[in-house]
Amino acid sequence: MDQRQINRLEMYQAVQTFMDTNTNIWNSVPILVTFKNELDELLIQINENKDTQEASRVYLSSNKTIQKRFVSEKGDILNDALEAYAAVEGNAVLEQKAAKSFTDLYSLRNQDFVTVVTETISLLDQNITPLGDYGVTQDQITDLKNSFDSFLVLNGEPRQYRIAQKQATATLSDLFDQTSALLNNKIDKVMKQFKRTHTTFYNGYLAARVIVGN
Repeated sequence: MDQRQINRLEMYQAVQTFMDTNTNIWNSVPILVTFKNELDELLIQINENKDTQEASRVYLSSNKTIQKRFVSEKGDILNDALEAYAAVEGNAVLEQKAAKSFTDLYSLRNQDFVTVVTETISLLDQNITPLGDYGVTQDQITDLKNSFDSFLVLNGEPRQYRIAQKQATATLSDLFDQTSALLNNKIDKVMKQFKRTHTTFYNGYLAARVIVGN
């Protein structure tokens, strides 16, 4: 990546981070859930296609820590629901497996983190129907899978969950163009509905959209 692409990638990641931090505000809008999954997928592909420039490595190393935090936060929330379901059903084995907090997850070595999160996602998938009564949605699990895939790619491992299949032959330049188009033509337009209802959130989104250094 050249410096201009690195600057754009930092903006893309800022938007992704901001949306992950404020999921409770926008995730009730189905089209935004779809667009957010597209954004996550494109960023995964950009990271898979990155070159080995030093600036890129420094940036992506920092991003890996951020992604690990988000996976841990989302895993903690879903584990709480899974643990409650297991307790009600009297399933002590499942309850024990689900009893992992944010700190438990985030403090794991990366290799152990991958193993534990993979198991967590498998348990969520196996119990998605009854977990619906505990407030867990498929979108939440998909969101966790996307964040986990982002972490895996940044950790130098193949991703496990390909949420959206894109053209594998897309060039880095094409991916940047697609991501900019997604933001400019879709996400930006839908976000305007929050301009008056959630002014602070909307202004925060606009701040995340600023490209620094261009």
